Amino acid sequence: MNKSLINLRLAYLRKVNHMTQEELADVIGTSFQTISKWETGVTMPDISVLPILSDFFNVSVDQLLGLKPLADEEYISDGTDTRGFWDNHLEYLIRTRNGTWNADYMRFLVRDVWKINRPVRVLDCGCGFGYIAALLMPCLPKGSTYTGIDFSSSMTKEASVYLKKHGVNGTVINGDFITFEPKDKYDMVICKSVLRHLGDSEPFIRKMIECADKNALIVCADSNRELECCGLYIDGLNYGYLCDHEGAIKHWQTEIDNGKRDYAAAMRSAYVMRRLGLSDVDVRMNDRVSFIYPEQADYDEKISDFLAHKESWYDDTDKAIERLINHGMSPMEAEKFVYKSSEICEYVRSRKGEVALTQFKGETITYGWNRSNG
Repeated sequence: MNKSLINLRLAYLRKVNHMTQEELADVIGTSFQTISKWETGVTMPDISVLPILSDFFNVSVDQLLGLKPLADEEYISDGTDTRGFWDNHLEYLIRTRNGTWNADYMRFLVRDVWKINRPVRVLDCGCGFGYIAALLMPCLPKGSTYTGIDFSSSMTKEASVYLKKHGVNGTVINGDFITFEPKDKYDMVICKSVLRHLGDSEPFIRKMIECADKNALIVCADSNRELECCGLYIDGLNYGYLCDHEGAIKHWQTEIDNGKRDYAAAMRSAYVMRRLGLSDVDVRMNDRVSFIYPEQADYDEKISDFLAHKESWYDDTDKAIERLINHGMSPMEAEKFVYKSSEICEYVRSRKGEVALTQFKGETITYGWNRSNG
């Protein structure tokens, strides 16, 4: 019997039923001190008490013990692979893209790694609000053209404005890339921060190749969740504490098992590219590391963006815990994960004006050439 799981299920069931320990104790015929000991793992309920508890909460004994998920723990997708999700997350995306690339590194990739020395036709798959276009297009030879496609209407509307603001002449299409039928082939087909939101990246990369001309360059840029979780250092906080993401791998694996998101897509994409026949496949690491400190002119904005990113998922503590339990974490792991995020935000917010932090996103850039397509 897993002692920690029964304690956690008991506390969780009591809380979702809005009961105090005293009220539950009255129902079971024991003291609230005994309930507290059960919930904190000091002692375990007698086996004869388990059916009473399970009947009261209308769950099975296996569910009470944590051997099977509770009804509200059945997997519910976040929907990050749907247009509806991104239609409602435009502001989040804009704020979290700030400072994720160094312009000089993009120039280095174009000039020295990919050696692009003639005008190219670019297709940006899942273009969002046009961030990568504004970064990439000024680095390409004069005469290069840009086409972006995204299934979120709010994203494509913003992309048209964003491209114009940054002096990029291009076409933005609102539509599903997988069913997209291009009139022409492209010399460079790119996606950024798309694959991690898919359960299986292979169909998407295959479609990218189908849109590519012979000798076209295929590029996929994505962050690796494991690296990202260890990529935050805040002056004054223990680094081991910041890196601790107990339960997160179970959370990510649950998403993979349910075919929704692949936390390791960034690491797998090179293998997918090779399997699909691309040549000279290689991987680079985005060199951007954000160092935020009070003397910077845009310090307040950067701290606000950091907090907005953290709080976007965990602003409602109860819902955040329920979501993580639903996505594979134990209640104890979910509570610890959410409370840690809240503590980090409170630490940064309360020391705004003096706190400094370093953040590394762990983004890989995987690429290969379509030598075989005619």
